[in-house]
Amino acid sequence: MQRYALTALLGWTTAVVILPRNDDPFGEVFAAGMQLGLVGLPLLTIATMLVIILLADRRFEPPTGGVQRIRGGWMVVLPLLLPLPLGALMPLSYLVLVMTQFIYVFRVLPRQDSRDTADVLISLTNPAVPAEQRVRIARAVAGLRSRPVMEALVDAATGKEPEVAEAALETLCTMWRRDRVVGEDLLLKLRPSDRDRIRALGVRIRSPW
Repeated sequence: MQRYALTALLGWTTAVVILPRNDDPFGEVFAAGMQLGLVGLPLLTIATMLVIILLADRRFEPPTGGVQRIRGGWMVVLPLLLPLPLGALMPLSYLVLVMTQFIYVFRVLPRQDSRDTADVLISLTNPAVPAEQRVRIARAVAGLRSRPVMEALVDAATGKEPEVAEAALETLCTMWRRDRVVGEDLLLKLRPSDRDRIRALGVRIRSPW
């Protein structure tokens, strides 16, 4: 009994020392696992040993001889019934956690990215945004290849700020040189000199109609 009490005491002390005390979600999961392993299991062990000690005086030898048995020995499993509801909820909680992650990755995150991209494209064509910031935006969206991005770059390339227009046109050249094709409707929105610059890339002009 002293051995198991010492185990529980060491578990509680270790939990107090090493459990994280911040708002990190990973820290909360880690804390829950440590509490279960260092506090819950020693307590369950102590409860089981108490039942065994109480049943120790109920030993008897079967009339046919053999190993001694304990009357009501099945009661040793009673402490295991206490965490049974929690154990039944753990698979369900794990399933809920996994489904939440899938929903976040495949539904919430793409929508959030779409909203963030739309806000960035609005800033690209917003005259109230400083020109330096718009230039950085025009160069940063070079890795995106969606139609709204190209339309926003075309609008910026036909704007009044020369540095923003040049950055947007350079990004369009990079994107269309990589794709080897450009939509004719987007090309016709550019200035004549910029159209010649795009045609000089050797890209194929595709009609949207």
